[in-house]
Amino acid sequence: MKRKVVYNRWKVPSEEIQEQQNFDSILKDLKKDSAIYWKSIGFWGTVGTSAVALFFLITQF
Repeated sequence: MKRKVVYNRWKVPSEEIQEQQNFDSILKDLKKDSAIYWKSIGFWGTVGTSAVALFFLITQF
């Protein structure tokens, strides 16, 4: 596969870069989401499915 190299890339304005640098909201969302995940149905569904599969594996062998 041949690599594509772009020599004359367009420059991103510094104002646009500063608009996207919103690290405080990223950290706030990260802290908020990490504590809630174990309370979600997806987490307990995965744990329950794994427990049932482990039970059947242990009883079969």
